[in-house]
Parts: sequence; C-alpha cells; structure tokens
Amino acid sequence: MFKGLILIDNDQIDYSLDLVEVVNRLAGEEETCVYGLGINLPEEVKGLNAVINVETPTLQLKDSRVVTDIIEQVHRKYQFDSIIILATEFGRMVAPRLAMRLEVGLVADITDIHVDKRGKKLVRPAFSGNIMASIVCESSPIMASVHPNVFHAKDLTKEPAIIDFIPAELKASSIEVLEVVESEQSGIDIREADVIVSAGGGYTQPIDQLQDLADELKGVVAVSKQLVDRKKAPREIQVGQSGKTVSPDLYLALGIYGSTQHIEGLKNVKEIISVNTDLGAPMNYLASIVVHGDAAEFARKLSSKLKG
Repeated sequence: MFKGLILIDNDQIDYSLDLVEVVNRLAGEEETCVYGLGINLPEEVKGLNAVINVETPTLQLKDSRVVTDIIEQVHRKYQFDSIIILATEFGRMVAPRLAMRLEVGLVADITDIHVDKRGKKLVRPAFSGNIMASIVCESSPIMASVHPNVFHAKDLTKEPAIIDFIPAELKASSIEVLEVVESEQSGIDIREADVIVSAGGGYTQPIDQLQDLADELKGVVAVSKQLVDRKKAPREIQVGQSGKTVSPDLYLALGIYGSTQHIEGLKNVKEIISVNTDLGAPMNYLASIVVHGDAAEFARKLSSKLKG
C-alpha cells in the first residue's frame, strides 16, 4: 500500500486537500492511503483516509522549525511513501527543512506527475520556466511542494479516521505574535475568478485601465511576470509558476507571449482568447480565438462595445 502524508495549511484548507490527488497519482496502480496532518485544525475535513490531529495550543503555526519537528516525528512513526506540502510562503520554509532532516531530495513547485515502468516522475519548470523538467524520484519518502490550485481532488466526501498524536519533547516556539493585522484585499482572489482579463508585456497602457473591461465581463484583472518585474503591477495578481495558478471559464490574454512559466499557471481553463501582434506567440496555439492586433486597442474597443 502506498502511504502519503499531506500537510493541511489552516489558512488554505481547500487547496491543501487538493494534494490528495497528488498522492493518488504518485501511487499509480497501487492501493493508496492518504493521511492529512492537521495542527490545531479549525474545522473538520473530509476526503482523507485519516487525519492525524495534533493539538498544541501554545504553538504558533508559522514557526517552521517546530512544525518540521512535528512532521518528522509523525513520519518516523508511520513511514510514509510520500510527503506533499503546499507551496505557500510557509510551506516553502517547511519543505526544505524537512527534506534535510529526512535526508531525501525535494522537488519544488511541481505541475504534473507521470508514473510508468521507469519510475515516478515529477514535472516542474526549469531554467526560469523555459523548459519542463521530469525528475525521477528514487528516494523514500518522495517529497514535493505544489502550488495551490494546480491539482484538483476528485472526491472529498470520505469520512477520515481521526488519530490523535502527541509530539514528544517539542521545543518551545521561537515566535511570539505581537499583533494580528487583517490585510485589506480589494476584489476576489484571481484563483477564484470565473473570468480573468490578463495583460502581458505587449499591453502598453496602464493596468488600471483594464478594470472597466473586467467589470463589464464580471471578472478580475491579472498580469504576467513581465509586468510585475517592471513594477507595473503587484505580485498578488500575477499568473504563472512564480505567481498564482488559475482555472477560469474565460481567460482573455492581452499581449501575453505565453512563456512556459506563464502557461504553467493556467490549469483547466475552459476558453482562452489571445490578442497579440505576434501570430507566432505560443499563447495563440492554446487559444480558442486569436485576435491579431494591438491588445490595448482591442481592450478599449471591447469595453466600449460592452457598455454601449
């Protein structure tokens, strides 16, 4: 039986549960048993074979060193075949620490999995997103981190068994919370949007001009990495491997070339409309509709048409 462990992030429980699909795909044709490790879980979760429940009220959940200790102790007891962690800012601190403790490799930010006679291969972008690398994992446990919204669990109705786990000799947390300030976010997260109006390096006008078009389409504005690197947009609305993975019903790509790094941020998109002056742009080959022309002019005319 292939046993996998996923770390449940209290802040992103839904995306954490999608990691069940990662374990199932890694198992291939083997029977699978998926454990979820929850530390001070705020709610019940479903879709797992078992939830390992750790109640440590004094632990600050963002202390990566203590959380690493807990995962290591859980693994020593249950001996998992894979440990999968969400690639959030916190997950990226825990995953390499744990890999070093267990003396295994870590495949970060995976986007796909292939299992065949030659082994279990984890796919991730390499060389700044210019190629996709297939990495054969021979160490045990297999360790990987996954962007939120890349994989999608197919069945989350299973009632898990609850296993209470008490860590031994847990070191004191080195983090002290002085104040909690809720961040002010305007609009919805681009990962939750059904319609996305996204601008790339070929969009020459200020990004805020796209808000009217997004409003008319009942969607949100997003950008490619190029515009974030040029300080023209915040990283919170970046689509791509180093940004967010999205799966809208409609993705309007305005002046986006379509590098591997960006395309890896598009999962299960139903329809893509690409507007570009470069007919050879890779994004055009993914699109249902291609408009050959200036992206800014197209956006302005489409917005005016929808209003009129």
